[in-house]
Amino acid sequence: MTSRRRRATREAIMDSALDLFTAHGYEAVRVEDVAREAGVSRATFYNHFSEREEVLGALFQRLLATEVPDHTRTNVPPLEQIEHVAIEAARGMLDQPQLARFIYSLPVRHEALLKPEDESTPAAFRTIHHLLEIAHTRGELRTDVPVELMCVHVHNALEAAMRAWADGLTDDPVERVRALVRLSLYGVVSELDGASSGVALGT
Repeated sequence: MTSRRRRATREAIMDSALDLFTAHGYEAVRVEDVAREAGVSRATFYNHFSEREEVLGALFQRLLATEVPDHTRTNVPPLEQIEHVAIEAARGMLDQPQLARFIYSLPVRHEALLKPEDESTPAAFRTIHHLLEIAHTRGELRTDVPVELMCVHVHNALEAAMRAWADGLTDDPVERVRALVRLSLYGVVSELDGASSGVALGT
């Protein structure tokens, strides 16, 4: 099987799985169902995925596969750049509404993807981690919290905004992302160490 044909088969399995997961719920769909819908055998399915959960992981990778511009070589402060990266990631997900609604309706958290050294980690997460490291090196962040934990905090804000949209709690997920990411970066107090953060939060 050529690499192009193999990729096409893998994508067909993922497309079929998404349609079935959306129609019947993730737990109700078996490997046999996905293989049948995709027009392949069980053996072919297992040539591409070791289990159903691996398909779910691949779908999440697809959702966040949008590349983000290099924000590390501009004069914009790194914390401000993080907000832009999160918004770009949200807009990329909203371009795939069926997939985004399915992923963010699942009771599954995605902290496991926050591994910047892992090539499978979405570009947006890697960029956010790098920008936080830059801000930390510049002394712009508190020193009693590891950068990895800060990265999880920002990602949770993005995830919470997308879940609110998937649950019908907001019609403007981009603005929800903006507000929650700002909260994760600057907190809820109007002043810190006697100095205003200078950031106005949206509602």
